Amino acid sequence: MVSNATIISMFVPIVFSFLLFAGLILFYKEKTGIYVKPLIIGSIGFIVFTQILEKVLHVIVITSFPNYADHPWLFGLYGGMAAGVFEEIGRFILFTWLLKKYLDYKGGISFGIGWGGIEGVLLMLMIFAPNILFAFFINAGTFESELAGQIPADQLATLKETVLSQGVSFYLLASVERLFAVFLQIALSLLVLLAVVKKKFSYVIYAILIHAMIDYPLAFYQTGHIKSLWVIELYLAIICAFSFIFIKKAKRMIH
Repeated sequence: MVSNATIISMFVPIVFSFLLFAGLILFYKEKTGIYVKPLIIGSIGFIVFTQILEKVLHVIVITSFPNYADHPWLFGLYGGMAAGVFEEIGRFILFTWLLKKYLDYKGGISFGIGWGGIEGVLLMLMIFAPNILFAFFINAGTFESELAGQIPADQLATLKETVLSQGVSFYLLASVERLFAVFLQIALSLLVLLAVVKKKFSYVIYAILIHAMIDYPLAFYQTGHIKSLWVIELYLAIICAFSFIFIKKAKRMIH
């Protein structure tokens, strides 16, 4: 059985992601101002470049290499570089082609909030909404019958064990992780904007490499080679601190 406390906690990261998105808009509206167009373009850009284009590549690669989890070093390198290339090149294209009138700090902040905010909302919905449904199936005793034929039996057993083993702390930490991640997305958006403003594509390369290096260790958690979620959260907290420092300094660098 999945406890009521755990089921309630599953809703927390979903609700938090919406509140975080709205809260960032309101906070920066007072602090720097918000442009609506970069906010919307950033949100749509994340969906197009990561949830459509990047996902197509992932399907091809994972289908071709089904045992990727056995090679976390290579999986981390591929995953980090794929995310870096699609996201940072995507930002560069959007700033260059669609946001020529918004190449200032306010535009970069707006774009970053759109990109990072919608990332949080979509990921939390895609990851945790199914878990809520699975938890209700498990408690009703219909988990196997509801999903039989849709998922192989061995994967079904693993999925059930995962839902049963993830406690309240797991879902609460997911909310904290979203807080850390959104500031990274704002910082990277500003770095790519700086590349456009200064006409230095090398900054885009730096953004790709930084993104890849940050994502690389996460592959070891995703493949089960790092068991502690606290290690990952501490790592992300450090990244968040550096991101926040850069966000503040970027204001003087982007004119």
